[in-house]
Amino acid sequence: MIIALVAIAAVVGAGAGSGAGAQPTATSAAAKPAIHKKLIPYPKKRKREMAAYSKRHYGQFKWRLNNPQVIVMHYAVAGSIGAIFNTFRTDRADVEFHELPNVCSHYAVSASGAVYKFVPPTIRCRHTVGLNYTAIGIEHVGFSDQDILGRPPQLNGSLQFTQWLRCRFGIPVNQVIGHNESLSSPFYKELDSRFKGQTHGDWTHADMQTYRADLTKLGDC
Repeated sequence: MIIALVAIAAVVGAGAGSGAGAQPTATSAAAKPAIHKKLIPYPKKRKREMAAYSKRHYGQFKWRLNNPQVIVMHYAVAGSIGAIFNTFRTDRADVEFHELPNVCSHYAVSASGAVYKFVPPTIRCRHTVGLNYTAIGIEHVGFSDQDILGRPPQLNGSLQFTQWLRCRFGIPVNQVIGHNESLSSPFYKELDSRFKGQTHGDWTHADMQTYRADLTKLGDC
């Protein structure tokens, strides 16, 4: 996760404690936060490659992301939104598995808590093996779970955005997972034997328990 933010360092995240005093405000409604568009190129060629990837790994030639069921949290092993964007921007075979299209996540959260959209959530991205057919990926600027959980502006920005996003798509809190939890997801599906059992270390179960507890404090949709 990266979603495999492989080019920068094999992406996607781990977690830790309750972000240094971050106190989500309970609410019953999910307000849409500001989302800055920074779209990566995703032309017809990349869509065909994504459809071919989906055929190999999930059994259907599709590039559209319909009715997502999961949100996967990553950290980018990168220190800026620009670095994450540049990793996803170029459509080249990824350095980890040497497949096309290149890896990407749909959104990223900066250290200040600002949200950026790289790919519309109606298009599939390669960010989590076994779940790309049904998952939205969220990257975070940082090099560890602790970076995000210990940075209140980023943590709160992430929580507020994730609350809005999951409410938009009707995704329950328990389906907001870390990349490291991918293998235990009931939606996990992988047809390619070379990829089965592959995951990343970011956003461990313990850290995601902390994140989900904070997300729950924001209330129902």
